[in-house]
Amino acid sequence: MTNVYLMTGAQCRMARSLLKWSREMLAKEANVSRGTICTFEDDTPIRESIILDIQSVFDAHGVECNFDGSVRPRSDGIKDFRGLGGCDRFFENIEKMLEENDTGVICRIGAQGILTNITGRNGLTNFDRLQSLSKQTQVRCLLSDQKIYLPGTPSFEVRVYPESRPSIIASEFAYGDEATFAVEQDSHCNFRHTAYMVIEYSNLAKRMFASFEKHWIEAKPYMMAASKRTASAFDCQTSRFDDYVEPRRQACY
Repeated sequence: MTNVYLMTGAQCRMARSLLKWSREMLAKEANVSRGTICTFEDDTPIRESIILDIQSVFDAHGVECNFDGSVRPRSDGIKDFRGLGGCDRFFENIEKMLEENDTGVICRIGAQGILTNITGRNGLTNFDRLQSLSKQTQVRCLLSDQKIYLPGTPSFEVRVYPESRPSIIASEFAYGDEATFAVEQDSHCNFRHTAYMVIEYSNLAKRMFASFEKHWIEAKPYMMAASKRTASAFDCQTSRFDDYVEPRRQACY
């Protein structure tokens, strides 16, 4: 049982009213059926994962559901993308923001799973999403660890921090006037899917771009070793390349 706050059916009705959305509109945004929304709003129990997905839609559209049962517009300039469809909505948000201010996209990846875990409702990885995004704008990616590998040949530019790299607690994205911190799914932290905290603050985004440019100059171009291509072909879900390849190498002999 997760200890993350779960909104109630009554809060769903209030949040939907605040956005002036119909049940059909919410169902479309959350990628669930209208019947599921009706069931939830009638206070009939539904799966926690679906509740978190619905709640993530409201978070992403600036509506906050509070522990006291109230609902209010968010005023802190933060958008949360969580739940099963959180990754899909996060990248849709990037595309929308770039339509207003195409600065390109930069990302500093601090965890293997942020790139290679299959997430969302379409069976995609964030590597797939970055590949698609690179067809529309410039995408640059910094890997924080020499052991982080890509599951294919990137269509965007990738570099790797030198050994004296700075510590990255969470993966980071910046684009337009937004800065984002991403945390890989972790059962210990009750993140069943990658969580993204988007901060709508242009000065922070500008600082992230400036910091990125400094480290980009110091970083080395990413070289995709043949052994890494072999490993990714077997399984793009593994979090550590060496931990994955060695058992299979031994099994071949």
